[in-house]
Amino acid sequence: MKTIDVSSCEAIYRGVVSESGLSFFGIPYGEPPVGALRFQPAKAVVAKGLVDATQPGNAPPQIRRPVPVWTPRNTGFLTGEDCLNLNVFTPAANGGKRPVVVHVFGGGFQTGSVNGGYQDELGFVERGDLVYVRPNFRTGALGFLHLGEVMGDGSPANRGMLDLVLALEWVQANIGAFGGDRDNVTLVGLSSGGFTIGALFGMDGIAHLFRRAWMMSGSASRIIDPRTASSMALDFLDRTGIRPGDHDALQALPVERILTVQEEIIATDLGERNSPGGRTMGIVLDGASLKRHPLDGLAAGTFRDKQMVVGWTRDEASMWYALGIMPAPKGRERVLSTVARFFPDKSETVLSEIERAYPKAGLAELEERFLSATIYRDTAQRTAETHGNAGGKAFAYEFGWVPEFEGGRLGSSHSFDEPFVFGNVEAERVPLAGGKPHAVKLANEMSDALQTFAHTGTAPWQDFQKNRFIKRFE
Repeated sequence: MKTIDVSSCEAIYRGVVSESGLSFFGIPYGEPPVGALRFQPAKAVVAKGLVDATQPGNAPPQIRRPVPVWTPRNTGFLTGEDCLNLNVFTPAANGGKRPVVVHVFGGGFQTGSVNGGYQDELGFVERGDLVYVRPNFRTGALGFLHLGEVMGDGSPANRGMLDLVLALEWVQANIGAFGGDRDNVTLVGLSSGGFTIGALFGMDGIAHLFRRAWMMSGSASRIIDPRTASSMALDFLDRTGIRPGDHDALQALPVERILTVQEEIIATDLGERNSPGGRTMGIVLDGASLKRHPLDGLAAGTFRDKQMVVGWTRDEASMWYALGIMPAPKGRERVLSTVARFFPDKSETVLSEIERAYPKAGLAELEERFLSATIYRDTAQRTAETHGNAGGKAFAYEFGWVPEFEGGRLGSSHSFDEPFVFGNVEAERVPLAGGKPHAVKLANEMSDALQTFAHTGTAPWQDFQKNRFIKRFE
């Protein structure tokens, strides 16, 4: 293994050299959040001397489940509570000022890793002449359980989001040594990663940390109210037998138990998870780490100098039905109740409109189309519109590519666009795409768009505000 040393501040980072560029793995940006720091905001690492960045660090603790053979490949990764680390990939650490892309992984706020996945990071940075950063951060209860009120100590909410902010501060301080421009940072995230990026628009004092945002199936909308979040925390404590205020017991709770119980307090129904008052992990409007609703932050014009891309897939919710996660409705009342979670005062009107728009659709398709639009498409457009009305520039796209798998029964489902955005659809990496010529062509088009956006702040199609233009990828 050929290595290279890069100096930044008082540290020397030792990475790996290959023909395509330089890789630095597992760089610590925060102190290990263990012991008394388990449910506290991360503290920045002050690195001095040699830092070995030749081996991946831990991903956050998470439950690992079997996945279908057609999903993007993952070669595996280690997990542990000491997970505040990041990877950097660069064509050269030569003092250049390349655009920086920071990838915020998705996983329902419960899972995710920057290691072992389908991506070809060095190929991405070589093609785009940019620097790529992938931070790990806390997920699940460790990152997002809202404990402040129930523990009576004001424990901070949104620890996983604050981890991301700390990682971005590391980028600001150090990325120049790796050939990146700290004043040209683009955040890219899917699903919970996109929602986390969107939440940043409700924070104070972080606007200098990034210039652009590309959010896939995530927007500035999915924010949890403190009452719901506190109710979930009380449920968590009750199931673990911990009394409110017993910090010692909480710190001593085995991480395996934390992971098990967090699954028990979360709704599995897609509509329930995402509707107002829904029980799920996510960003809480606590008034401290998140000062205001992100849409209010955008409307105020605080971020009008930022550029954004919002995207969604045409059939976001279809996978939940195709895989049996969401059972097909047996009657119209079930669909009506799903609609009522979001529109309690006009559920019949909303459902009737969907039925008129899709007169041949069965009950499952009607419910799927409603959830796809309400949770993902409409909120993405609202985010873009709010940003545009405040003077910002926003671009929108809909991804409609359907894989041939089992006659296309998955549709163009949630997360299918991410490999295309990063230009990785080879059969060995993404079996669902299978390296088919059309998929490769579409991936080249979408990854070129991301690289253009990172360099210039402009997507290669019309912006959303002028005429509500939506780019179709299919």
